[in-house]
Amino acid sequence: MAGRFSLENLTVSRKLALGFGLLLALAVLLALTGLYGLRSDGQSLTRINRLGALFDETVYAREANYAYALTADPARRAAQDKHVQTLRQALMAVRAEIDNGSWPREDLAAIDHLRGALDRYVDARQRALDATGAGPQAVIRPNALLSTLQADINTLYLAEEARAAVSVHQVQIVLLAVTALALLLGGLIAWLIGRQITRPLQQTLLAAERIASGDLTVELHSRRTDELGQLLRAIGHMNDRLREVIGQIRGGSHQLAASATQLATITSQTRAGIDSQKNETGMVAAAMGQMTASVREVARSAEEAALAARQADDEACSALAVSRQAVTQIEALAGEVGQSAASLTRLHRESERIAGVLEVIKEVAGQTNLLALNATIEAARAGEAGRGIAVVADEVRKLALRTQQSSEEIDALITGLQHITEESARMMQASVAQTRATVDGVRNTGEALTTITRQVADIQLMSTQIATAAEQQSCVAEEVNRSVLNVRETTDQSAQASVEIATSSVELARLGTDLQQLVGHFRT
Repeated sequence: MAGRFSLENLTVSRKLALGFGLLLALAVLLALTGLYGLRSDGQSLTRINRLGALFDETVYAREANYAYALTADPARRAAQDKHVQTLRQALMAVRAEIDNGSWPREDLAAIDHLRGALDRYVDARQRALDATGAGPQAVIRPNALLSTLQADINTLYLAEEARAAVSVHQVQIVLLAVTALALLLGGLIAWLIGRQITRPLQQTLLAAERIASGDLTVELHSRRTDELGQLLRAIGHMNDRLREVIGQIRGGSHQLAASATQLATITSQTRAGIDSQKNETGMVAAAMGQMTASVREVARSAEEAALAARQADDEACSALAVSRQAVTQIEALAGEVGQSAASLTRLHRESERIAGVLEVIKEVAGQTNLLALNATIEAARAGEAGRGIAVVADEVRKLALRTQQSSEEIDALITGLQHITEESARMMQASVAQTRATVDGVRNTGEALTTITRQVADIQLMSTQIATAAEQQSCVAEEVNRSVLNVRETTDQSAQASVEIATSSVELARLGTDLQQLVGHFRT
């Protein structure tokens, strides 16, 4: 068990090095066994060749002896002596190899026997040659000993062949055994190393496939210290981190969807308020148009009244004869002044209506500012995804503030206009009273022409003041009209911003839903 754990803790490179090292050792053992067999076979072949050479030398010596017996040729005898000497030296060399261990010692008796047989052949041959009158038969007779020597050499030759065959068989058995052992150990090593690599790889692959399919519930633990164990633990850490990230994304997606829904509701309310503000602004613009027309009418009437006053003053200074004409003109002036007073009264009512509309605009602007602030808060809760919505909501809030400021400016202008209108109305009423008094005085007596002249001068002055006030009122009305147009433009921008916020809210809600669907594929 401890060995298995130690093998598991080895790195992959060391596992492979160990496996290939063992296989290489088995290959070296197999090669050494083969080399030993080849060396043994080579030695056996060398001994067989040398024994064959000994046999050949005996054949050559025998043939030379036959030839000498038949021909008595000294050259044949010398050749026969040479072969015998070569045979003797060869046997002595074999004897020396037996002594130094390079030749099997079991052949020592056989070699000594061959040497003795050779000596006996040489002695017998020499006696035959030394005998007086020895014929060919006497010379050939020792060849029987040489034949015995050949038979002994052949026996040793066959024994060496048998020994070589046994050695070859033994080498073959050893080679087969070593080969079988190498195959067995190689297969076992390959199986062990493969099992040490493939099992954790299969476990890692299975875990990776489960993670890829969205199953993050897999638990990966390994005590291995090799690369495969490190890989498995790294995938386990990655799975844990993915599980945490998916959990955070799931919570964020729910919050994002809720914030987007709430933002869409707030945007709808903001848009409704902006539409209401737009309608009220249109009403203010229409009222300001009517007020501007009334102011222009008042100015025109004031100019006509001033002209009539100047004419009345001229006629009063000319003669009393034209008093009736002056009365008529003064009555006409009184009517025009009454019309001017009525116009100023209408202008006062219109300014009060404008003030009421401005109150509505300020209220709507305040609600818009509050809704934009709520939208900014909800976008901040949405985090990075609601940054664009926060920018748009901030722009809406700025537009609402500008609308509120413009409304306050218009309110101030309307208040000034009301004061001017009230003052003009009071002056008009005073002019009407004075005109009536003048008419009564002219009718009663012409002596009052001086008073009429003075009153006409007063009327002229008042008419001039009325004209000036009407001119100022016209300028104020134009300024108010421009402010109302600015408010209307701001309202249009707010409406466009509300549309963009609504679109962004819908897109944000869709992204939140898509994110929830994507996160739903993972099981944690």
